[in-house]
Order: sequence, then structure tokens, then C-alpha cells
Amino acid sequence: MSDIKPKISLGLPVYNESEFLDETILSLINQTYENIEIIAIDNGSDDNSYEILEKYSRSDKRIKIFKNDENIGLSDNFNLTFRKSTGIYFVWIGAHDRYNRNFVEELLKKITSSKNISLVFSNVSNIDKNSQVLSHKKNTGFQLLNKNSLLRLLKLPWVIRGNGDVVMGMFDRDALRKTTLFSSSVLWADVFLVYQISRLGKIIRVDEVLRDRRYFRDEEENFKTWEAKYKKLTSRFRSPREIGNRKLGLSLYLPVLFMCWKIFYELGIKKFYNPVNIIIAIYLITIFVLKRRAALWIDVKTYFSKS
Repeated sequence: MSDIKPKISLGLPVYNESEFLDETILSLINQTYENIEIIAIDNGSDDNSYEILEKYSRSDKRIKIFKNDENIGLSDNFNLTFRKSTGIYFVWIGAHDRYNRNFVEELLKKITSSKNISLVFSNVSNIDKNSQVLSHKKNTGFQLLNKNSLLRLLKLPWVIRGNGDVVMGMFDRDALRKTTLFSSSVLWADVFLVYQISRLGKIIRVDEVLRDRRYFRDEEENFKTWEAKYKKLTSRFRSPREIGNRKLGLSLYLPVLFMCWKIFYELGIKKFYNPVNIIIAIYLITIFVLKRRAALWIDVKTYFSKS
């Protein structure tokens, strides 16, 4: 790394996070790497989340706070934090998570260690609402280390997992801006983002635990069946917390089919001059549908039962 320390942007989307927000912000402002900016955007919270942000922004000029006039939806608020950022590298921050003091420093070391790296993330520990450790180390996610984008995409559907933790890593800004970020019309927005970013560069995992991921919501329960868990997931996907004031459309009732269309369009026909892209997109769609054929059947039944 050169002597010039690059600015790192930490995007902090907030919605009713007052219970844990103090702890999260303290773990960010006490990072060993100091050249950071924290872009915090309150998405119409009805608790005192914004007041907490104001308190810290008054004492630390690295914290830039914004407040949406209305709830614009989870994905759009995540994306807005990126669009308002200025750093060379970017990280999305979980507003209820806790970060090791060397979180930024270690990810930066790794992402600048060689060329053609689009994303670096770390293993995590899991904590509960009382900050009690549920697991000291979770080996999450996967790695794509091949220099060739075609080979990375061919391997991706067989290794992809833990995307919710993967996308909370450090992105190369130039690579991230070439994606659609978090698509508000896709149930698996993190998966779709991983599909896109893997085409643009290597994905690397840091073995060290650098983030404590907090589990505290009622819906993070142990379900008796996979179908019950999927129905809960899709129900939350259609809630105002996720989509803001948008009306429910076809894409929100048939998420598997819409995900297939997004893969085909963004990875296939958007650059129609290269027929290899279409072949790769069809390959990715085929495996995606095979793995989620049960979900597709539930989508169809749910849609027609509401028609």
C-alpha cells in the first residue's frame, strides 16, 4: 500500500435501529484506520435513530447524516448510501452489527494486495440481542480467485453461499458502480449483486473474524419446514420496510422468474454483441431454477391464489 491512505466510505442505512445503533457507531469511529467517511441515511424511522446519528455527527465530522422524507425501501436506501459516498472503496454497514477495530484496515490490506479484486469480506461471529456470543466463528461465504471472469462465472453457482455476509465486505468502487447495486425488485438482491460483481473481479475472504453479526428479529427463528421459512421471507420481501411506498407488482409475487429475467438481461443481452454472455446467462439461470424449483412452485401457487 502506498503512503497515501485512500478514503474508505462506510454506508450506514438506518431504519428503526435505535436499540443497537450506539454500539455500531462506536465500533466504526474507533477504527484503527482513520481516513473514513460514514454516510448514514435514516429511512423514515419512527424511533430516535436520527437523534442518535445527530449526536455522533456533531462530535465526529467524518459522519455525514441524511434523512429521507419517507421510507424509500430497504434496497433503495442501501443504494443511496453508496451514491452519496466519495471513497475509493466502499462498505455497507449493518446498523445493528458490531465491528472489530481493525475491520477497515484488514479489508483494505487485502483488497489492495493485488489487482483485479472486486470484493473482500471476512468471517463473522454471531451475537444475540444481548451481545452474547452465539458462535465465535462462522466460516461464511466463498472465494473466487481465478483471474478469468468466464471461469469465475462457471464456478459461481456451485460455490455460492452466505451472500448476506459477502456483500457486507469492502468493494472496489469502480467495480461496484458498474452493477445495479441492490435491485429493489429482486428477492435475492444480494445474490444478484454477487453475480454481477464476480464478473468484474475476484472475491476474497479474510479468515479472521472482523464483524459480529447480530441476530435479534423474531423472523430469524428456527422454522419447522423450508416452505414456512420461504413464505416468511417472501412476506417480508413485500412489506413496507423492504419496498417503501411502492405498489406490489408481478416481480414481487414471482421472484424466481423475475430473478431469471434479471440474470438474462443484465448478464446476457445487455451486451448482446458478445454471444458468450447469453450462453453464460442461460447456464446461470438453469442452475438457479433447478436449485429453487420448489420456491418457483410456491410462487406460482401463491400468485394464482391471490388472483
